Amino acid sequence: MHVWIGTSGYSYPDWVGQFYPPGTRAGGMLAHYCRNFPLVELNFTFYRPPTALMLTRLARQSPEGFQFLVKLPRLLSHERQLAALAPFQESVAALHQRGRLLGLLCQLPQSAHHDRQGLAWLEVLARALAPYRLCVEFRHCSWDRPDVAPWLEERGVELVSVDAPDLPTLYPSGLVRAGERVYIRLHSRTAANWYQSDKERYDFNYTDPMLREWISALRESASSVGHALVLFNNCHRAQAAANAQRLRELLEQYAPELAIVRPFSGPSSKPQQRLLFEDPT
Repeated sequence: MHVWIGTSGYSYPDWVGQFYPPGTRAGGMLAHYCRNFPLVELNFTFYRPPTALMLTRLARQSPEGFQFLVKLPRLLSHERQLAALAPFQESVAALHQRGRLLGLLCQLPQSAHHDRQGLAWLEVLARALAPYRLCVEFRHCSWDRPDVAPWLEERGVELVSVDAPDLPTLYPSGLVRAGERVYIRLHSRTAANWYQSDKERYDFNYTDPMLREWISALRESASSVGHALVLFNNCHRAQAAANAQRLRELLEQYAPELAIVRPFSGPSSKPQQRLLFEDPT
């Protein structure tokens, strides 16, 4: 199994001084990020549909081999606006043609239940985005049923595993799969903050024992999975970057048989500041 580790987004001002060297400006963040991770999940595309020019520029600013996961705009995942589909297809094709697109993330809202309308919209997305490896993250527990993974796999859609709080109507945490890859998104385990603002929801630091739970799950599935994508979405105060780097260290220690995909550009010539939030246990 090849394990790809990265974060959900990279352009965060509060990462400066913790992950990015002091004084780093927005234009210099991607280069530094690429020296530490082999892929990134683009989350800005959820709020503002990307253009082909935007994505082409990112590809040119990153080393050959570096990969992107692109989050579907909320116009598609939440509002189901068919008119937004063609422009999005055109934009992500720019990355796909360069061999720099690892997949598309469709994060459905918790209000999207397993029903006829929800299935029909996923059918539309699956057909339109088939060349780009569509991956779906469910938020509502109604999708937690045994027939969902086979239904997705028949349509070439991957199922996203989550690490999130244990709440009554939330899709449960744990390793799931539809297709040949595992795609994991780690959010938070703080139930009290889940329905607060995004800043509060994703303000969480994963401990070593929590990360080792996922290492065990990866090891158990390694014989049947070629690639695992592990993305940290707990992005407040650079915790995602710290946890991603710590997971890499723990994998080297506890699962040396798994192949960690390394960054595609060399380490920074400047000494890297030790990340905060590292768990010493």
